[in-house]
Amino acid sequence: MKLLACLLFTLVSIATSDKILNCYWGTWANYRPGDGKFEPSNIDPTLCTHISYTFFGIADSGEFKSLDTWLDLDDGLAFISKTIALKQVNPKLKILAVVGGWNEGSEKYSAMAADAGKRATFISSTLAFIQRYGFDGLDLDWEYPAQRGGGAQDKQNFVTLLREIKEAFAPHNLELGIAVGASEASASLSYDIPAISQHLDFINVMTYDFHMSFEGFLGLNAPLPEVTAAIDYWIQQGAPPQKLILGIGFYGHTYQLSDNSNTSPGAASKGDGAAGPYTRQNGFLGYMEICVNNWQTVFDDATKSPYAFQGDQWVGYDNVQSIELKMQLVSSRNLGGAMTWSIETDDFRGICGETYPLLKAMNRGLGSSGGGGGGVTSAPTAAPTAAPTAAPTSAPTTSAPGGGGSNDNCSTDGYFLHSSDCTRYYQCSNGIRYDFQCGNGLYFDTKISTCNYPQDANCPY
Repeated sequence: MKLLACLLFTLVSIATSDKILNCYWGTWANYRPGDGKFEPSNIDPTLCTHISYTFFGIADSGEFKSLDTWLDLDDGLAFISKTIALKQVNPKLKILAVVGGWNEGSEKYSAMAADAGKRATFISSTLAFIQRYGFDGLDLDWEYPAQRGGGAQDKQNFVTLLREIKEAFAPHNLELGIAVGASEASASLSYDIPAISQHLDFINVMTYDFHMSFEGFLGLNAPLPEVTAAIDYWIQQGAPPQKLILGIGFYGHTYQLSDNSNTSPGAASKGDGAAGPYTRQNGFLGYMEICVNNWQTVFDDATKSPYAFQGDQWVGYDNVQSIELKMQLVSSRNLGGAMTWSIETDDFRGICGETYPLLKAMNRGLGSSGGGGGGVTSAPTAAPTAAPTAAPTSAPTTSAPGGGGSNDNCSTDGYFLHSSDCTRYYQCSNGIRYDFQCGNGLYFDTKISTCNYPQDANCPY
């Protein structure tokens, strides 16, 4: 009888779960080789309440724009239409257009938000686009107001922008969310938390990227004590807990050990770890690259986080065990749900076992058998504020590829500096060239194959 009662309770919990599970998707994963290639057909729409389609951009005029029309639109690969079609499998699924990311930076957002005419252009063009293609709402990923080239006025202008968008969206029943820097150090600079909360359906808190290799020591990507402190800060500052969505990273930051015998968190490191075969970015491995490595793995009890190492390579990341603990935080703080950056770096093919092990762990932790859509409505690398590398809320390094590339100067695969401009670089993959632009104030560093501070990048021009 007790077993039957427990079973019934579990089934009721699953059926009545109203938590959001927001699945961010880096669409440029289409360009990855082999088993890393990810297309709309690889998405299991029953495992998400929301899919956040990344990224769209902002023109200088303030107009909403596609950053890769060949990938997005119907005269190319038609990824938007194929993604919207997933609602035929899960009719309750919500699909959001995401504007911004690390690559779009702060300056375009800042200029648009400060100008009433540009705000109107952005809102009208955004509304037209998402209605034309069938999106269910908008996610603004401004990284970050009042930082990275923005101004102090961004904090208030962001409130104005959100209020105006929400007013325009309300008659159409469209959702509005944002992605935010998690830590107090970043959030206190960028957000009037009580004011922005009034105009949002949900707030995706990027509770990852707490440590990266430029710090010079081994650090976990998302230690539970730091994640907890960030969420508690947002609540203490006036964010309604039911609007906060806890971020989970499906990747790890990698390091090169200074001493192969000293592998504990906090030990000295000497730079980024080696790139993986699919994500191909130094200092970064997707979970699907980590799980196949068979490195020695340790679960750190102090931070409730795993790390793994072999030779002089080290990675701190999240696994099923650490995610289960973080889902308990969602419950204990009565948060609105959880999001992941990002689904295409989970083991979506099941190479190491079951498909989507991390995403399924999130579903179990939220008391959901998967998907269902809807979730919370109104009543998703915190990224270090001075990180020289791209936060993982962007394409590898600092920009999403556009247009399918060209075939110039690509006899060898890899990342290469532009011939005359240190702020630009390109990736060659299978003879195809993809051009990128570093974030504001950064140069491409040929030694580490990513963007870096100018004084460290050794620009030859």
